Amino acid sequence: MKSVLVFLSVVATAFGYNILCIQSVPSKSHYHLMKGIVDPLLKAGHQITFVSTFPEAKPVKNLKYIDISHIQMLTQNVDMIDRAKQGMSVVREFARNISRDAIGTPAVKEALMKEKFDAVVTEWFFSDVDSGYAAVQQVPWILLSGMTMHPHMENLVDTVRSVPMVPAIKNDSPIPMNFWSRLVNTFAFIYMSTGSFLDYSLVKSDYETYFTPIAKARGVTLPSYEEALYNVSILFVNSHPSFAPAQGLPPNVIEIGGYHISEEIPPLPKELQDLLDSSPQGVVYFSMGSVLKSSLLPEKTRQDLIKLFGELPYTVLWKFEEKLEGLPKNVHIRPWMPQSSILAHKNLKVFITHGGLLSTLETLRFGVPIIAIPVFGDQPSNAQKCVRGGHALRVDFTPDMGAPLKAALLEMLSNDRYYKRAKYLSQLFVDRPVNTTHLIQHYVRHAIETNGAHHLRSKALLYSWYELWMLDQVAFLLVILYTIYRVFKKIVGCFKRDKSIKTGKEKRH
Repeated sequence: MKSVLVFLSVVATAFGYNILCIQSVPSKSHYHLMKGIVDPLLKAGHQITFVSTFPEAKPVKNLKYIDISHIQMLTQNVDMIDRAKQGMSVVREFARNISRDAIGTPAVKEALMKEKFDAVVTEWFFSDVDSGYAAVQQVPWILLSGMTMHPHMENLVDTVRSVPMVPAIKNDSPIPMNFWSRLVNTFAFIYMSTGSFLDYSLVKSDYETYFTPIAKARGVTLPSYEEALYNVSILFVNSHPSFAPAQGLPPNVIEIGGYHISEEIPPLPKELQDLLDSSPQGVVYFSMGSVLKSSLLPEKTRQDLIKLFGELPYTVLWKFEEKLEGLPKNVHIRPWMPQSSILAHKNLKVFITHGGLLSTLETLRFGVPIIAIPVFGDQPSNAQKCVRGGHALRVDFTPDMGAPLKAALLEMLSNDRYYKRAKYLSQLFVDRPVNTTHLIQHYVRHAIETNGAHHLRSKALLYSWYELWMLDQVAFLLVILYTIYRVFKKIVGCFKRDKSIKTGKEKRH
């Protein structure tokens, strides 16, 4: 038997495993999140089936795409500038539609029915329906959190411990939090938990509706939704203690912040390389990411920014998706920018960014100070963390943001403390005993070879919530104390009656 296991281990090492990776959020940044997992697994020799909203045409050895690019249509009516349309109910509905469209894609269903995978990797995005992919395959589920650790993720792999200690995503309080900040945190947790509770039956219905037929086609019994939901083998978190607060995590939660950044920085296109090399006075880089396009900025805001950038004694690179006429000589626009390579250049002075987590982690990797203009999601929280970290300034996203942005630029470019702080945090960020590529390869393989890495999981999942809060013990102690009280009271009552009887007898005599 032992020789058979050794043989199977050698075969697995030589030929790799067959792994399904699901990327369903129609955003380039989310594509890069999952590609950052796919690339190390390909490098380790595994066979990858990559379900993606942005499939690439270039063939890659051991990589097969399943095209779900039609999901990009869901973003057509999404206005990322209108904050009134960014509530949690809207986000959850958007996430549910994404999950349903991905699971309902014929090619995805066919792969789940006909192929046998050794593990499934999905990204959590405000929906737990994706727990069904691993459940229907009956293989380890590797979950990716594109955000820092938050209570919902804690709840899936452990018990929620962070509420009294770590500010929630939209809570910008410093640590340690004062009483009112902790109260805000508690109410935020209750609000989010209530939303999840109210959505539970709907998500469970989706899970059963979409995955039950696939399970029948495979000839397996679909686990209950709750069983599937809490069956996370490994949780990869896109975070690092140099950015997010350190907190206690079970061994199957692995922080891999910045893993999407290539270890070997790609060279710049010659035109950009020459431009940055010939700018010893310094370079300012401005990008609002892949979701919010700079071309959607109001005309007045555009003109204010053009005027501001033209007055700077620096070269300005601006990710802008359309042609602009009459630009100052020092301002250069491109619809796409090789961001990591630009941030790695020695002449870059400052990065003006929307504060997305990927961009933020890239600035930590290369030691670049930032001016954050957050718009939605976790961007305000990311921006505030960086401001508190001492390597950033924050400007509110408004049509009149030109003037405060100018003030922030003048402050940052005239005060080298932001630059020095960014370089210090970069040292913390890169100083790791093991690189993220090795971590990803190790823990995915480990989850497969141990059939789910159960030995790494928190035992808190084996207990009910009232047991974790020790309420059953409190109730038991209260019953014991109450029983003692009643017995003691009865004994005292008996003594009192005996005493009154004796006193009565003495009076009669």
